[in-house]
Amino acid sequence: MTGETVRKRTQDILAALRTWPDRAGWWRAAMELLWSLPLLLLIAWCAGLIAPATPPPAEEFALLALTLLVAPALGEELLFRATLIPRERPSTVWVALSVLLFVAWHPLQAITIGPPWAPAFLDPWFLACVAVLGAALARIYTATRSIWPYVLTHWAVVFGWKAFLGGPF
Repeated sequence: MTGETVRKRTQDILAALRTWPDRAGWWRAAMELLWSLPLLLLIAWCAGLIAPATPPPAEEFALLALTLLVAPALGEELLFRATLIPRERPSTVWVALSVLLFVAWHPLQAITIGPPWAPAFLDPWFLACVAVLGAALARIYTATRSIWPYVLTHWAVVFGWKAFLGGPF
């Protein structure tokens, strides 16, 4: 990467952080969720990745919500969308690369870090869900040029899975 490329990527990230979508941007984000969330839930349900669960106690619930907002939502979205996809001229190639790397990142975490959720991260059905989510998040970014709708979406999906649908902690 050249210095100019790094400078441009940094400017894109800062601009994405400073931009709050207008009503039309939020509407476009909602339209992406209309196709992606039902598909995500269908795949997860058919694969046995979700089941109604009792939420954790209040303190754990709040800590989980805050933790998931920082990592994975904000951290992964800064890396896989804001850094990889050019803000002003997104292309299918960059969107596809961001989705591919996002999917590859999850088994890599399972293999290297080995958290309690590692078996889920190696499940092909889970990775299909990650691909659907990654595609929707990338499309939301290209539609809004803001990091916030897709960070909130990523957070809501992971938090909902862990807090209410039996996702591993």
